[in-house]
Amino acid sequence: MRRILGFALLSILFTASAMAAQNSQTFYLATAARAGNIQLPRGIYEVTWSTPSKSRVTLTIKTEDEKTFKIPSRVIEGKQDRTGVVISVVDGVSYLQEIHTSKSRFILENRIEGAK
Repeated sequence: MRRILGFALLSILFTASAMAAQNSQTFYLATAARAGNIQLPRGIYEVTWSTPSKSRVTLTIKTEDEKTFKIPSRVIEGKQDRTGVVISVVDGVSYLQEIHTSKSRFILENRIEGAK
């Protein structure tokens, strides 16, 4: 009985960690950019996301020095042709606009004022 309980517990833990691993992606930011009200320096980042609520999701971006930031985003689920990031430049300021994973596209809510 204890063996069965032990195997069941181990199976649950393995499944939970595998599911958590599917909600993460590492990306390289080639240039410094703003994400929301946060300035992100050039570097390697790990992004994780919560389970979507309709089309809304919260991204957690972790820097190389273990700092974390939460950014509200919209998610478009479906297979993507490419993975990576989309950056736009408005009035000389670079903004992280989108993060593409193999299964989803996340559109960050930057709220850029004055963009034309």
